Amino acid sequence: MKKEELIEKAFEVRKNVLKMAQIDKKGFIAQGVGAADFLTVLYFYAMKYRPEDPKWEGRDRFLLSAGHNAIAVYAAMAEAGIIPKEELDTYGLDNSRLPMSSMPAYTPGIEISGGSIGLGLPIAVGMALGLKKKGSDARVYVMMGDGELAEGPVWEAAMSAGSYKLNNIIALVDVNGIQADGKTSTVLDTEPLTDKFKAFNFYVQRIDGNSISALMTAIDNAKASAEEKPSVILCDTVPGKGIPFLIGDPKSHFISLNDEGWVRAYQELERGEN
Repeated sequence: MKKEELIEKAFEVRKNVLKMAQIDKKGFIAQGVGAADFLTVLYFYAMKYRPEDPKWEGRDRFLLSAGHNAIAVYAAMAEAGIIPKEELDTYGLDNSRLPMSSMPAYTPGIEISGGSIGLGLPIAVGMALGLKKKGSDARVYVMMGDGELAEGPVWEAAMSAGSYKLNNIIALVDVNGIQADGKTSTVLDTEPLTDKFKAFNFYVQRIDGNSISALMTAIDNAKASAEEKPSVILCDTVPGKGIPFLIGDPKSHFISLNDEGWVRAYQELERGEN
């Protein structure tokens, strides 16, 4: 897709996030809409896959490490045709294929369980090594949150990925500055992230994670890099992007809305405010 088409698709992804969250009138709404842009670029610009065959051997692997943000991934997968859009109405309900935290046993197109954070990059290292041994040109994309960078396994995996020169890994970190216990910077400050990933032999880019053009360029750069290094794209995103009254809410990690709040959320999204 071209930039203009991706912008329109990201809007649909955000609407899908609201649709799912409204079922229980709460959820990871701000994070979901904040991540909509880079997930749109992944599913409609970057990754190769077959919607009708989620287990196609030649596919790029997408690992959702921050499993609680499955709502955003389901929203993108529904637009991509991997799951039916009408199935979004079952999000989080008993016997649904769309649990709040992603699990491959339930959902087609989901590669790993995303309950315990910090495990996406370690699993990506194993997958990337396996793909290289098979001679596959498939890539492993892994989506992480900035809060999980406080977990030790992330950095053990980063050391391994850099040491093994796994240039078939492209990691995207949703640097949204929030986690369950508050601001990431005050819970456990993980900056400077650029310097840290470079020290682990990564090709590092830091961008506006809500800019479609910046995301497209970063993906192109990561794919075109001749360096034998894993890539990481640090995506500075705004929780609540597209729904202004959610932006800056100190409790935006997990939000409950009343009836008036839902009306306002849809109105602001439709108006295209920032």
